[in-house]
Amino acid sequence: AFMRFRSVMAAAAKHAVLMLLCAAAALMCLCSCGEQLPSPKASEIVDAILASQTEGEEFTAASDEEIEIIFGCDIQNYSDVEVMYATDAGFADVIAVFKSADDDAQTETQQLLNDFLKKRHDDFAGYAPQEVKKIDASSVITYGSYDVLVILSDFDAAKDAVDALFKS
Repeated sequence: AFMRFRSVMAAAAKHAVLMLLCAAAALMCLCSCGEQLPSPKASEIVDAILASQTEGEEFTAASDEEIEIIFGCDIQNYSDVEVMYATDAGFADVIAVFKSADDDAQTETQQLLNDFLKKRHDDFAGYAPQEVKKIDASSVITYGSYDVLVILSDFDAAKDAVDALFKS
């Protein structure tokens, strides 16, 4: 009778362990699913931002070399990057989308984008107050490995457009 009791207990213990493992696996699936962000192309983000603006400046796409010079970065640190700037140098407008290849690149990117924002402010201070207001209302928007710098007349509309891409 004791041996039968032991085998019943062993079976119950195996069953309990199996149930715990299943519960843990289900929980891991739920957790990782919730963190999965969409991964739009940088060009799609730029297009959505441009579409959000009512007054449109003309924009020029920056080449990889220009991006490295403008931001002081290594283009190899990004799995996707797109930068547009106002064709007329009298406007501060810039849209910069960087998808970092890793955490180190992203830390560096956030720093260089914030440095760029400060420099842009200094470049326009004193002679273009409307542009300075635009710059001061701007910031870097971050989702996962993406960092998006937007300097536009309607920053809020641009941010809403970016939010919509990542929350869909």
